[in-house]
Amino acid sequence: MPASGKRKEGKEESALDHECFVRQGPQKRFIEPRLLYLIRRSPCYGYEMTERMADLPFPGLPPDSSAVYRMLRDLEKRGLACSEWQPGEAGPSKRIYRITPAGEARLEAWLEALKERVRVLNRFIRLCERGD
Repeated sequence: MPASGKRKEGKEESALDHECFVRQGPQKRFIEPRLLYLIRRSPCYGYEMTERMADLPFPGLPPDSSAVYRMLRDLEKRGLACSEWQPGEAGPSKRIYRITPAGEARLEAWLEALKERVRVLNRFIRLCERGD
């Protein structure tokens, strides 16, 4: 299977699967782009990302920590992020996540898909406002 995709229900999901990204809602898939953005901005650990998610401008409540950790494991499994243990200054070691080149490409695909979603929603809003 190519590094750019994963098999799901008999179909390959590529880094540029805009249709899939545009269809999905914030509760289902938008954890991924938020995490990729956060670790691209600054390598960090899971709890820190859970806290930072509340500051990102997405609708709805931020995901709970278990959803964040599940997604981080998934990102790592798919090669979109990598991690390493770093000793804590005053406590236990922490797993620090970094984005990979494949993760960078995936985040760029998300950005394009989100822009497309905005265009589609704006078209719908214009239709409604015109009364068509």
